[in-house]
Amino acid sequence: MAEQVRALDWQATPVGAIETWPSALRNAINLILASPESMYVVWGDDLTFFFNDAYSPILGPRLEGALGAPLKQLWADAWDAVRGPIEAAFAGNASRYENLPIAMNRRGEPEETWWTFSFSPIHLDDGSVGGAFCVTNEVTNIVVAQQRLARENERLIALFDKSPMFMAFLSGPEHRVELANPGYERLVGNRHVLGKSIRDALPEIVEQGFLPLLDEVYRTGKPYIGNEVVYDAPYPSDPSSARRMLDIVFQPVAGEDGTTAGVFVQGLDVTSHIELQRSMRRVEARNRQIIDSAKDYAIVASDLEGRVTLWNAGAEHIFGWTEAEMLGQSVEVIYTAEDIQAERLRHNRAVSIASGGVSGERWLMRRSGERFWANGAMTVLRGEDGAVLGFVKVLGDRTEEQRASAALVHSERRLGALVSASSQSLYAVSADWREMRQILPTGAEPSSEGFPTITDWREKYVHPDDLLLLEQAIARAMEHRQPLALEHRTLLADGSVRWVQMRAVPLLDSTGVITEWFGTAADVTERRQAEDQLRELTQTLEERVQARSAELQVAEERLRQSQKMEAVGQLTGGLAHDFNNLLTAISVGLELLELRIDQQRYDDVGRYLEMAQSSAARATALTQRLLAFSRRQTLAPTPVVADAMVRGMLDIISRTLGPSIAISTHLDSDPWAVLVDVPQMENALLNLCINARDAMPDGGPLIISAANVTLQGQAAALLDTPPGDYIRLAVKDAGTGMDAAVIEKVFEPFFTTKPIGQGTGLGLSMIYGFTRQSGGQVRIDSQLGHGTTVELYLPRFIGEAAGEAAEDTVRDVPAASAPSVGTILVVEDEEAIRALLTEVLGGAGYRVLQAPEGGQAIDTLRSEETIDLLITDVGLTGGLNGRQVADAGRQVRPGLPVLFITGYAASAAVGAGQLEEGMEVLTKPFTTTELERRARALLSASGTR
Repeated sequence: MAEQVRALDWQATPVGAIETWPSALRNAINLILASPESMYVVWGDDLTFFFNDAYSPILGPRLEGALGAPLKQLWADAWDAVRGPIEAAFAGNASRYENLPIAMNRRGEPEETWWTFSFSPIHLDDGSVGGAFCVTNEVTNIVVAQQRLARENERLIALFDKSPMFMAFLSGPEHRVELANPGYERLVGNRHVLGKSIRDALPEIVEQGFLPLLDEVYRTGKPYIGNEVVYDAPYPSDPSSARRMLDIVFQPVAGEDGTTAGVFVQGLDVTSHIELQRSMRRVEARNRQIIDSAKDYAIVASDLEGRVTLWNAGAEHIFGWTEAEMLGQSVEVIYTAEDIQAERLRHNRAVSIASGGVSGERWLMRRSGERFWANGAMTVLRGEDGAVLGFVKVLGDRTEEQRASAALVHSERRLGALVSASSQSLYAVSADWREMRQILPTGAEPSSEGFPTITDWREKYVHPDDLLLLEQAIARAMEHRQPLALEHRTLLADGSVRWVQMRAVPLLDSTGVITEWFGTAADVTERRQAEDQLRELTQTLEERVQARSAELQVAEERLRQSQKMEAVGQLTGGLAHDFNNLLTAISVGLELLELRIDQQRYDDVGRYLEMAQSSAARATALTQRLLAFSRRQTLAPTPVVADAMVRGMLDIISRTLGPSIAISTHLDSDPWAVLVDVPQMENALLNLCINARDAMPDGGPLIISAANVTLQGQAAALLDTPPGDYIRLAVKDAGTGMDAAVIEKVFEPFFTTKPIGQGTGLGLSMIYGFTRQSGGQVRIDSQLGHGTTVELYLPRFIGEAAGEAAEDTVRDVPAASAPSVGTILVVEDEEAIRALLTEVLGGAGYRVLQAPEGGQAIDTLRSEETIDLLITDVGLTGGLNGRQVADAGRQVRPGLPVLFITGYAASAAVGAGQLEEGMEVLTKPFTTTELERRARALLSASGTR
């Protein structure tokens, strides 16, 4: 601008040449040109305009020619706004303005601008005012931003006050309520809370556990988000108010120093929403129940792409696919190949959209590939705005009706041909049986003119001795409106007698009244004669057959009884032998133990104790095998990885089978876990290996494999198992194999192919019972001379499987005695066992209460006694069993840990597979170590140490 000032021809302006300028003007111009602030000077009566570089951007398109121009012309659109301050400055008065709005037209369009500026007079040497000096700064952006911020604040305040959410700001560690919107005030019962700490304002939040959450958010600076949180707020004006369900957020708010200054609370009362959802779920469940109740009709919904969105029970019944299999799949799968090629589905959708629906009959496909004739309709599903959302197809299986209709047409054609070719006499009779009209006499040709009506047909066609029989038959048929069937004699003109088979059916009108009878008459003389002869021949034959049948029934009953006694003999004989051996070892060992103690010879005490304990363990195993055989054993399932179990048993399997059997394994690289009773599974595997060894008397290869498999559709159906993931544990040998007849019986109790004394027939029966009770299936593939493969399919367990080593460690390490760690209620009707349980648990440091039956146990549970664990036998004498005692106890003591003990199959009483959390089963006999471990584990899980 200094260069432009020097270069401008000022001689042509009112201020004249630069050399003639007064010093005051020169000083003012030098001042503004050297200043970084936006400034300008107006001089003389014409208000000649001078400005600096900082002011240049303000001029915009007016920059060219602005230097030396009269102000009134240059800023004609803003003259009214600056006229007053300029005139005041020429009058010798300075002025200053902040954020003054000025309407301007700088770029060809009117605009609102704001300015902060000051005017000062420029005095000449004689004291008069020669011009005005202006320092100006455009603050339009600042003012607009402030206005926008103010409007935003107003909007935020309005949103805060009118928001459907409840909001509040809690400051400081004491959570003092500084802000609260009306929603928050309504939530807390319109209590006065502003300025109070949350503890004083809302004391109920301390009891309900909200205060620790606020403290945690304030301390850590991490927000808390809760969904469907229960808040019981007291409403003095509404004491009957119910608890509220809230979606809530505690958001930390940072101060200027970056630390948490407070907590912003916001949320939404979703009580009505949740109740609405529950109501909608009930309505949806009821509607679905209604839809599924239409089992004779398939109801199928699909989206615009033809993917199935609903598949009712009737659709599953008619088509064969389940809803889980069809959801998301194309509905076109039910169409025939011809309709798919003809794009029938697309055509039906287009017609439905155009006309609202389409109906008709056609062939459709079942899952099995079978065609069936369906009658149905497709309608359009529309949203609230009328947009097409999908389609609903309702159809029924009309295969039988279609077949019946086709058969009827075919039957009518056959009837016409039959009537023409019939050797019988066809006739029609009036409703009262007075008049008969022959339709086609025997041997006659069809006549279009018909035959005359006969009124004396009884005398003409019926033997006099059979007239009464005929009248009785007619009376019964008319009374019951049932068909008439009668064989009577007829007397021919030559005096001979023939037998006639007479049949007639009534024709009923819509009210059930008989209007006519239609019948046939056939000559059955030869048949009657043959029957008479046959009857004479068969009289003696029937007597012989009856006698022979009686003899066979007696022999069959004797055989059945013999088989039953043989099975019972095998079972009782083997059990008696095994238990006698075990009891002998136990009783003799205890006698020797008593003798050595009396003799104070303690060297062999350990050996006798080990002998008794070993025999007791063998008796336990035998009992478990019997329970498995009965399919009623009480299982204690735990997660286990199949390949780990196999590897852990290889040593004992190898020693059991001997060196002639070459064992190899094929185990999955990433095996799944299963939830089974591990000892039963180990016993099953060992039994399969022993059977394989017995099938290979000369030795041979034995392969043990474990693999992950997924069974779906036909594969699951063939095994009679639900679709899903399974572990397939298989044992394969190269032995003698079995034929189909043997395979059908291998799972039957007592069935065995081994010689007498080498097998009880319980092994495979036990394996089958264990596997089915664990939710799995057993499959046998065998051929004579080519070996046998037995496969156990066990459901996959989703979760973490316990390690074998860890399990063994827990099982073997005895529990250390500890000071009293809780109170245990023992319920046992057997006095000796109750005393032993009390002694063992008392020695472990527990306080033990006793109850001999269920009623007394419930009284104790309802008392003020402190009870940390309930140990109860399942089968108690009296009116209550152990499960009923446990359920009653949990009603008054929710979450009470329960350990069931049982010596027999009590799944029905305990509810096998339906135990609640904190309930476990311990089978008799058990060790003191196991009893203490299980009790300690349940108490630890419940928080009592």
